[in-house]
Amino acid sequence: MFANYIKLLFVLTAYSPILLIIAAVELYNCLSRGESVELIDNWFELFNRLNLVFAFFLLLLICYILMKIAKKKLTVNPVEIKAIKSADLNMNTLLLSYFLPCVELVKKDTVFVIGWVIVLVVLIIINKGTYFYNPILKLFGFRYYEVTTGKGVTYTAISEKKLINANEIKSYSQLTDYVILNQT
Repeated sequence: MFANYIKLLFVLTAYSPILLIIAAVELYNCLSRGESVELIDNWFELFNRLNLVFAFFLLLLICYILMKIAKKKLTVNPVEIKAIKSADLNMNTLLLSYFLPCVELVKKDTVFVIGWVIVLVVLIIINKGTYFYNPILKLFGFRYYEVTTGKGVTYTAISEKKLINANEIKSYSQLTDYVILNQT
């Protein structure tokens, strides 16, 4: 299993598309006011404009590297899966529920944006040990499944392969407390 700081970083990558949305809103607001688009020139503009685009791509790269490390370095354990069902349907609800508030960022003041970022940080800390869906992994071709082991424990399983039968998962690596990576 990942160390706590890696789990936190892994969950942080799940929220990275929000940075891209905020950047798009900020760029739109900037251009609609006739201002130039530039990198930060003081600490007050840390969460503005192109900085968030760079942060998004950095987190995208981190997510990719973490998944490669997980495939190669984490302990592989055998598992008996009793039931499996696709959890990709949950992704649409997730995307709508945590990206929709970004629409409110258009033409909001700095206090609102800072408050929203603080709420986001709290969500990331809370979710580091629970079930979560990372939309970035969908870009890399991963699929989500809800699996129940022979011992009755339910996990969110991430797999690069399309799984239909429960016996297609023979081994796994544990990413977080309730998220496993299919290693077969």
